[in-house]
Amino acid sequence: MTRPIVRAVAATASAVALLGAAMVWAVHPPAAGIAPETAGGDGVREIAVRVHAWGLNPAVIRVARGQRVRFVVATDDVMHGFAINELGLNLALGPGRTSRSPDVEVALADGIYPIHCSVFCGLGHGAMKGRLVVGSPPPDPKRMAPWIVSGLGVLLAAALVGAGAGRRRPR
Repeated sequence: MTRPIVRAVAATASAVALLGAAMVWAVHPPAAGIAPETAGGDGVREIAVRVHAWGLNPAVIRVARGQRVRFVVATDDVMHGFAINELGLNLALGPGRTSRSPDVEVALADGIYPIHCSVFCGLGHGAMKGRLVVGSPPPDPKRMAPWIVSGLGVLLAAALVGAGAGRRRPR
């Protein structure tokens, strides 16, 4: 009677660990939507960004320290904003319109800086975040924690399934 309970607990724990890992990987992808390299005719790098309810595409924008950039931002649904406080940018966006930022020199230290929507746009407004990655910042252990924990959960699930599968009922 004890073995069926152990198997059921192992199967449930495995399923929960796998679903938890899948959720972490879906919410925190390693490099979701990195902006492609494009340069304007004037030597300023133009970065096209699409803003939508409730996200940014690309969600990660990589630039080099000292690089001159211009953001070309558009939305099709509702009013949004595009703000990078450290660069002094805050663009108001209207549906169906494209906004261009002024040329900005990235005079920031290597690191990761937040991008956010600066105009309330509905219930998912707080989740509208992106990242500006300047240079080659060192890895941040806090950002890796969900990946490490979810990987350990998958290993635990595999161990539980393996332990449950290795036991056979006596005949």
